[in-house]
Order: sequence, then C-alpha cells, then structure tokens
Amino acid sequence: MSVFDVMHHHGPWRLAGFAAALTVFLMLHLIRWPVALVARLLLAAQTGLDQRLTNAISPDNAEHVRRTAHV
Repeated sequence: MSVFDVMHHHGPWRLAGFAAALTVFLMLHLIRWPVALVARLLLAAQTGLDQRLTNAISPDNAEHVRRTAHV
C-alpha cells in the first residue's frame, strides 16, 4: 500500500496526523538522548563521590570487614 493509496482511502488529514505523530515521537526520542547522557554522567560522579566519602570515613580495618562480609 503506497502513500497515495492511504491518502485516497483515509484522506489527507489522517496522513498529515500520522506524519505529525511520527515527527513528535522522533523529536521526543532525540530530546531524551542528552537527558539520558547527563543522567549517566551524574550517576558516575555520584558513585565516585560516594566511594571517596566511604573510604575517607570508614576505619582502616574496612578491608577485613569487606573480606568477611560474605559469611
């Protein structure tokens, strides 16, 4: 079924509505990429900061606790 068949069967307004919906979907998807990238960068920064704070605050015997935590 071609575009002309769809336009003849459903009318030009339905075809324009479908094109608009597809354009909106693609634009929202393209807007999501930078937001997802920023979220991943913030997660990486927060994880690194968490690890540094934990290492600075925890006592020196934390390695012994970490090795025996599975018991």
